[in-house]
Amino acid sequence: MFLTRRFLPALALFVVGALSLVSCSDGETVAEAAADNSTQEATSTPTTTTVVSTTTTEPTTTTETAISDLELIALGAFEVGVKTVTVAGGTDRPLTVDVWFPIDDAGGSAPYEYTFLPGIFYRSPNAVSATFEQGSTAGPFPLVLYSHGSGGQRFIHSNFTETLASHGYVVVAADHTGNTLIESLAGSGGDLWTSLAVRPRDVNVVLDAVLATDGPTALNDALGPLVSDDPVVITGHSLGGFTSYAAVAGIELESGAIEPDDRIGAIIALAPLATVETLPDSTLAKIDVPQLIIVGTDDKTVPVDPNVERPWTLSPGSPAYRVELVAGEHLTFTDMCDYVTFLPELGTVPEFIVTELDDRSQEGCSAGDMPIARAQELTNTFAIRFLDAFYDDDPFIDPSSEALPEDVIFQSR
Repeated sequence: MFLTRRFLPALALFVVGALSLVSCSDGETVAEAAADNSTQEATSTPTTTTVVSTTTTEPTTTTETAISDLELIALGAFEVGVKTVTVAGGTDRPLTVDVWFPIDDAGGSAPYEYTFLPGIFYRSPNAVSATFEQGSTAGPFPLVLYSHGSGGQRFIHSNFTETLASHGYVVVAADHTGNTLIESLAGSGGDLWTSLAVRPRDVNVVLDAVLATDGPTALNDALGPLVSDDPVVITGHSLGGFTSYAAVAGIELESGAIEPDDRIGAIIALAPLATVETLPDSTLAKIDVPQLIIVGTDDKTVPVDPNVERPWTLSPGSPAYRVELVAGEHLTFTDMCDYVTFLPELGTVPEFIVTELDDRSQEGCSAGDMPIARAQELTNTFAIRFLDAFYDDDPFIDPSSEALPEDVIFQSR
């Protein structure tokens, strides 16, 4: 059942996954392809009406029902602040957490810089550095928790997390220590199976920090007034999709059982990793919350079959929606295309890092892939419509009244 958000102003509207190596064709570099990729024109279905005819003993009458084109969602009414904090507790390692939250007036605040290493950063085009005290007075706001993919970073999909915050959501994302981009580049990351065991616990720890009512934590005291007591929506990319399912259903591991986190009320899975080895049938059968799955049709790292087919057919949660972006790939759901054009401009990034990111970004940033700007607007539109339906009882997308674009394959149940 969809739930109602407690309060939002009438003005308000609404990380790298498993890495892939492929080659660019015709000698084009990924940076060049990414630049071309971001400027291609979006296409949409031209259908505008459907005709329903009813024949009786009286003369035949024809009724025309208007169908509007799907309205794409851009940044919302709020400006966006970002703050980085450290969360400790529940695990044997601290978690670095980014928090995106609505603010009413950014004033002269500096653009936020997502920092990989000293001197190596990605400057946000939308968000600013802010304190929690600058949070919008229109709150409290629903909480969304984001989980990055294997070898990713807490801010790996900042276009997504910033857009959610601009529409009246508080978004939190932790670096899954031992499984981040920087650790991967340094060759110091842990193995996949270790990550499977600790990631759902990271979710528990972060939610405890944000939502706990007893005992001081790094987030609860300052951020608490901005966050409503509505159920949490969890979203994640690739291994973060696994994390989302595992946190909701609970999971049995050699290191012990992780119980379901009943604070989570819905899932948005982006190109989720959901093989039978990582998420057995019995685990997916416990997913009884609403879910939205968004994936690229051309994903080679985490192919649609079985990684989308399995949760789509085995999890009973309802309502459920499935969106496939035509020519989208695995890294379509990250900011990698922006990194490969922005980072070299700093002049401080070692050449081996530029080369490595260029190589790793090819699944999603190459010529022929869905243009990244197009992928961003589609991903954000479906996600925000899902969130608004979950929290506000707004209608979700109905193809009988909204014409979907030709580069989207949509299913619902």
